[in-house]
Amino acid sequence: MLDTNTLDYIYDNKINLVSKLRNLAKKHIHLYITHIQQDEINKMIDKDKKNCINKIISNIGIRRILTSSTIIGINEPSKHGFIGSNIGMYEFVDDIDLPILEKLHKYTVSNPMGNAADLSILYTAIKKKMHYLITDNTSDFKPMLKEISKSIPNYLQVQKNYYLDYL
Repeated sequence: MLDTNTLDYIYDNKINLVSKLRNLAKKHIHLYITHIQQDEINKMIDKDKKNCINKIISNIGIRRILTSSTIIGINEPSKHGFIGSNIGMYEFVDDIDLPILEKLHKYTVSNPMGNAADLSILYTAIKKKMHYLITDNTSDFKPMLKEISKSIPNYLQVQKNYYLDYL
């Protein structure tokens, strides 16, 4: 699973990474994003960068998948563009996992969505049995992964963006 900042990293290093990742995607490594990352891309102000990242997604063959949970959103997007899961963009959460997700969802009055986007991305990667979540926000994801791993067995590793350089 690729976080949005990983797509920025690929954009910044496109000369070295795009053809390499495209070849890996054709062989045995599958790269994924959800509607959450796409929402954040769509909110980018720099239209040239937004268009280029969308072309990179298509060129590499990054697959868009449904999230494995849903958060019913608010009317106004967060600073990153996420306002909640749209109908048809998610699968239903396992009832037994709901208390874990509720415990990890950190919302406030000023930020009702809290960490819902990151939590949904992480949970999706776990439920889809992915091996890696690539992001530079490891300090956001690793504590949640540690907590979720107590209840949901998984093999997910959170890696920094530069991990892509060594694939």
